[in-house]
Amino acid sequence: MATDPIAPVVSALNVLVTVQSTTPYTPTDTTLYTTVGPLLATLFHVSPDLTTVSKDINGALTEVVNVITEISGVLNSLGSNAGNVMQALQQGLSLAQTLAPGGASTALNSASQLFQTLQNLVSAVPIAQAANELGELGSQLTEIAKLFPTS
Repeated sequence: MATDPIAPVVSALNVLVTVQSTTPYTPTDTTLYTTVGPLLATLFHVSPDLTTVSKDINGALTEVVNVITEISGVLNSLGSNAGNVMQALQQGLSLAQTLAPGGASTALNSASQLFQTLQNLVSAVPIAQAANELGELGSQLTEIAKLFPTS
């Protein structure tokens, strides 16, 4: 059986944010989070360039959460077909990589890696558990994004 790729990430992020393991995946900030928050807020306001970096990190985390949330929401409806769907998406992305111009290959490769990770996840754990783990991860990342000010 495949190794669960998401549980170790959720576990590692528990240093900053713990999450209730069922919906609505309520986050709880740890002492480290509350300590680091003001420090990062100060750091990212030192210069306009650092503020831009902070905005970019926040935006990237927000986009990742949106993808995770969407996937988590549909996993249960895919049921036992989830692995096949992820594999089909990977095959489509591989074909697109061979046909796409060179500049697009990075984005297509990232998407392919995402679907490979999801395929590994649904191969390693029951679908309901996979959806829960993605929900937990999304909640953690949403909370962590708040450490990076947008203004």
